[in-house]
Amino acid sequence: MNGELNSQGGSFVARPKVSSGKTSGRRVRDPEGARRALLENAVALFERNGYAATSVQSIVDAAELTKGAFYHHFESKEDLLYRVHDEFINYQLGRARSVMADKEQSPDQILRRLITEALLEPMSIYKAEITVFMQERKFLPTDVFAEIQQKRDEFERFFVDVIERGMQEGVFRKKGPARLVAFGIIGMGAWTHVWLDLKGSVTPREIGTIYADILIDGLIERPADA
Repeated sequence: MNGELNSQGGSFVARPKVSSGKTSGRRVRDPEGARRALLENAVALFERNGYAATSVQSIVDAAELTKGAFYHHFESKEDLLYRVHDEFINYQLGRARSVMADKEQSPDQILRRLITEALLEPMSIYKAEITVFMQERKFLPTDVFAEIQQKRDEFERFFVDVIERGMQEGVFRKKGPARLVAFGIIGMGAWTHVWLDLKGSVTPREIGTIYADILIDGLIERPADA
């Protein structure tokens, strides 16, 4: 597609891809374009060669920029990896907050939307970023990862809260702690990146719908004689 979606404070706007090539001069005069070019080329290199084997020089060469431009936007290669995580978690949080804002939905409706719209559908845009983070997060310092965990905790809390609510209201069966159930659902979705083929016949959203059907069907409370 010609553009992507990006979230800023829960809103979603077109985010065009930045490609390397003859437009490097324009990117230098366009700080956001330069930042995007560095991020996108870094993600491609990390995914192909690994974080450890990718140098700052190789990133700026691929983006057709300079080290000066790199360090204008990122403190270090570790900082760039941290920003890679921000790219997709901010989008996922925006989607999750939007889902949770609709107070008229039942717990099963909310959980279905969280699975499809916040957990799986973002992979249609951020599969590469998610893959890189899951593979290379071991290189992040403990203090940096603690900051990342705050956002991941918020995302996970949405799932825990709606499952707890569903159990309290008798919509979901009480088959173990809500946190355990939530982590199982999130784990199932998060690791889809390992085998997901974006050129395949099933889209991430469709996969999310299949997951939601299976998971929610297993959670729904039914009469004893059903």
